[in-house]
Amino acid sequence: MKKQLNIDSVDSDDLERIIQIANVPYRSKGERALWLQIYDRLAEACINGPLESGARLPGENHMAELFSVSRLTMRKALSKLQQEGQLQARKGVGIFVRQRRTRYVIDDDLRFSQSLEANASEIDTKTLELTRAPASREAIVALGMGAVSEVIRMVRLRIVEGEPIYLTSKEFPADRFPRFEEAFSPNQSVTDVYRAHGIPRYTREETRITGGFAHRHEADALGLTHRTPLMRVSSVNLDPEGRPIEFNFGRWPLSAVELVVNQRRS
Repeated sequence: MKKQLNIDSVDSDDLERIIQIANVPYRSKGERALWLQIYDRLAEACINGPLESGARLPGENHMAELFSVSRLTMRKALSKLQQEGQLQARKGVGIFVRQRRTRYVIDDDLRFSQSLEANASEIDTKTLELTRAPASREAIVALGMGAVSEVIRMVRLRIVEGEPIYLTSKEFPADRFPRFEEAFSPNQSVTDVYRAHGIPRYTREETRITGGFAHRHEADALGLTHRTPLMRVSSVNLDPEGRPIEFNFGRWPLSAVELVVNQRRS
């Protein structure tokens, strides 16, 4: 019966691989719960094959039918895999095996697109917000500003080969960049804004990396399940005179990126 199942949205080869995984006999429930046995099989298949990155899985109901379990049992297994980042649920689209990890080099001299490894050939950017607002508590500390200071706040989403991969919130001192919107508009480039305000280059004062779980708004923007593990990266950029000009707070899905700090030799 399982081999006759037809799911148009799933590649036939991927479906056959999933059927093979599902047909492995279960061990005793007393030895390990069924949902954990399904989790084990799918996690192994995502990490070491045969499921390839980007492969689309059948929906929850079809997966439950394939594995001969209840929908609740299958949901528990899929939810754990999504929270760990092995699977990614895209709203209105389906569940996919995560894309292979993208390498990102932290380097002052490289733009975002240049910092990604060469195989990321398709990179898109969406500016979700560009407003003038009071500085956040974090920006007040990072930029050495007063409590009532105004900043230019920008929220951007980076999309690599069709997959949302990086959500960043930036704050710039408004008094340093009176023509920010005008300079940013033509090419959507922060570097252009810097240059338009007499800042030919910048250096990164520090980069802090922490871990956490996606809040609702982060998960929605990145197309993730709530509480998926994230890597959070905060940094401060300085102008050539050493004055803070940007506070950046970025979020990466933990399973999607490898951060590389470029160490320079003197």
